[in-house]
Amino acid sequence: MNDTQDPENVVRDPTESTGAAPTSVALYIDADNQSPQCAKALLGLLRTDFEARVASATIAGNNHGQEINNWRDELVSALPDLVVNPLTAPHRKQGADVALLMALGAELERHIREREVVVIVSRDDLVIGAAEQAKARGCKTLVAYADSENSTARNPYLTTLLLPALVKPVSVVHPAPVALAAVTPPQPVHPTTQTPNDGVAAVLAQVRGLCKQKPGGGYSATDVGQALSKLGYDKAARAHFLASVPGLKKRGTGANLVLVF
Repeated sequence: MNDTQDPENVVRDPTESTGAAPTSVALYIDADNQSPQCAKALLGLLRTDFEARVASATIAGNNHGQEINNWRDELVSALPDLVVNPLTAPHRKQGADVALLMALGAELERHIREREVVVIVSRDDLVIGAAEQAKARGCKTLVAYADSENSTARNPYLTTLLLPALVKPVSVVHPAPVALAAVTPPQPVHPTTQTPNDGVAAVLAQVRGLCKQKPGGGYSATDVGQALSKLGYDKAARAHFLASVPGLKKRGTGANLVLVF
């Protein structure tokens, strides 16, 4: 009997390497929406669990707080040869989203042709909608973002990579009621002479560092909200914190609302 087997009939060990090149991944990162703290977990998931090669990263944002630079540093520290395309978007609502959409649209046909997997790093509805369209066009597309208590509309036909929840900075201290800090017996404090406690002052300093001051003084309410969100405050906590800031003044309305503190 001939011991030579037909190669097509050989049953291979499923764990045996076939020598095929690893899947190539192109990242599209919304730096205004996802923290660079996600970078290591994202790379670990793609490289270890998916055995993929991250070939490029397009990072969009208004770069307040240097988030584009922080994302790039985190990625390049693990992948020194990574091709990074930073996109500084105009400082307006959904500026980073639009920049990402245009960049993805310009490269979509190449991604499809070269069978690259596109990973959208954002939980913004507009960007996730672009991911759905890319997948509908035949591009292998995934979405990734950090776990959060904020709800996100998920598409059942779009695979989502849920990254570990971010650890809130230890420097953030939610302000305690003034009565708890009063000495015994309690001494009345007139509202006009009250000063912020150390926790409020520390958070305000971080907010100022993350926001760009308006020409006439103060900071955009939208910027302040985004800054507090990055510092770990949810919607209710943001409102509570702003209500506790002594001497807070408001100028303008709607999208033009400015907070002076």
